[in-house]
Amino acid sequence: MEGDHKAKKSSDKRAVSKKKRVASQTSGILRGVLRNDDIKIIVKGITAAAALISVVMLIVAGADLRPSAVVQGFRDKYAFTHASGEGFPVSFTGNRIVGISNVKRGTAVLTNTKCLVVDGNGRQVSSVNHLLSSPEMESDGGYILLYDSMGKDYTVRTLSGEKCSGVTENSIICADMSASGVFALVTNSETNNARLAVYSPDGGVLHKWKSVNYKISDVAVSPSGQYIAVCGYSTGDGVLVTTVILQKVGIKRNLKEFKFENTLIADIEFDGNSKLVAVGDEFATFLSVKDDNNTIYDYNGRTLNSYDLSEDGDLALVFSEHSDGRNSSVVVIGADTKEKAVIETEMTAPYVDLENGRVNLLYQSDVSSYNYKGKLLRQSEVQADCQSVLTSGGRLLAKGVMYLGEVE
Repeated sequence: MEGDHKAKKSSDKRAVSKKKRVASQTSGILRGVLRNDDIKIIVKGITAAAALISVVMLIVAGADLRPSAVVQGFRDKYAFTHASGEGFPVSFTGNRIVGISNVKRGTAVLTNTKCLVVDGNGRQVSSVNHLLSSPEMESDGGYILLYDSMGKDYTVRTLSGEKCSGVTENSIICADMSASGVFALVTNSETNNARLAVYSPDGGVLHKWKSVNYKISDVAVSPSGQYIAVCGYSTGDGVLVTTVILQKVGIKRNLKEFKFENTLIADIEFDGNSKLVAVGDEFATFLSVKDDNNTIYDYNGRTLNSYDLSEDGDLALVFSEHSDGRNSSVVVIGADTKEKAVIETEMTAPYVDLENGRVNLLYQSDVSSYNYKGKLLRQSEVQADCQSVLTSGGRLLAKGVMYLGEVE
């Protein structure tokens, strides 16, 4: 047995030695065949291929690779490196918070007098005064659109400064901003129901449309800035008809029209560049931009209290079977409208924030976070005047009347 063991061990050593010789011989052959210049060419080729793959991956991911966008990205990054302040909680004494929104790597805060951007730690990145009487804000990526609701003034800002500003001919009804910087304004009209104008980030007009048959209530721009959607209402023979119109920027004819009778659509929003989400009073629907694969989630008589669309395309809907909102339930659906989560609560019509697979519910001064299986992950107390919660800059934030704080 001992002899067999020694023989096997000796055989293993010879096998390893042979592998080493083969590897050495192969390496020697390659060294003999490939000259230094050849090796440099191969290395350059591999580097170029890697760079090309990286660019292709960025294109697939929807990154904006225009020189102006790349430069803007560097400027925004520079702005964040010079953030100042003590961080969360951030107080806005004498300034009422009108709205908060995600921006790249941080949070945009709109008050009745200012627009500020804070980073993920609550330090101030930028601040600018506005003179809007009824300020509204739309933001996506590194772009922020400020406009005067039912007024005429608008301004587009990035994290590092102003891009463009202007005054519309008639009062602004609604607006939207895309991650590409393309933005849309819907205004009243003296001769039509409404007018739509789509602009480039520097304020150039890309698209115009007049609404003859519909009263427009909402507008949405796809992240790429390629598609535009409007939601409008009309009546005929005592029937209320809601129509969602899809257009391609630069093309006058409508690509698609989705009509719904006797229902109200509260909000339309693009889920990426291929789906348009419409949330109504009786159902929610995911409308396809490129084909006829549309899906509807029926509320089955339940009252919708609040909702939120996450960045990964899931939609959270808060329902109640009671008129006062008692004993609410939260349903999370995807684009196929299949239920991913159902969470029963004893809360009364809570405010919902959905992000990173977490369902965050605000009720009175308590914030409860659940996973899709309904497991309570954490429960935190916030200030009594907290109005909403938002996942932004990698943090769960609580918005009060005059403060923005992190939910601990």
